[in-house]
Amino acid sequence: MPPSSSRPRVRMSAEQRREQIVEVATGLVARYGFTGLSLQDVADAVGITQAGLLHYIGNKNGLLRLLLFDRYDKQGTPQDFLDSGAPGAIHPEGMSLPAYFRFLTAFNEARPSLMELYMTLGAEATDPDHPVHDYFRTRPDAVWDYYSGFTWRLPPEIEAEGGWATMRPLIEMAIEAMDGAQIRFFREPAISLVEEWARWEALLFPSPLWDDYR
Repeated sequence: MPPSSSRPRVRMSAEQRREQIVEVATGLVARYGFTGLSLQDVADAVGITQAGLLHYIGNKNGLLRLLLFDRYDKQGTPQDFLDSGAPGAIHPEGMSLPAYFRFLTAFNEARPSLMELYMTLGAEATDPDHPVHDYFRTRPDAVWDYYSGFTWRLPPEIEAEGGWATMRPLIEMAIEAMDGAQIRFFREPAISLVEEWARWEALLFPSPLWDDYR
């Protein structure tokens, strides 16, 4: 192999380089955590200088914002579900809530590094001094507000009792169950996250109430 200085360099657009940085950093933070991670670790893994890395992220907290706000929060969303045209996404009365959670579960199972990233940061962020402590502390409100921006198709019995405004406890239970299922996914014996979620769905969205709204 020729010395590194003489190897041809692959030119990337700014967007391609930023995407590479996010991909690499996602794996590093998922494995080692954010608190103990150095920017030099990320730069070395990407194959650029630390100064070059800073050009794209600004500082270490800028990297964290890229990972959470530009990567994690923008994938597997209700908008993604709607745009996918998947079963349950397109209906004159709104999207199917159980179908969305199935979509999200399958999305997460296909991207274990994102699940690891979220779990690692969530554990670290119990420290009030962690840079994303407030992100996790206020996440229930943020998720509820975001989901409330979409139209969901609900059984008539729920509509009669107040409709979407009454759904926050169920939404939070579903997300808490999904968080627990994701932890179980990384333990032995191995499980299918999709199959595990099917067990939760039967409890959270029971028959016959939800049968025509899946």
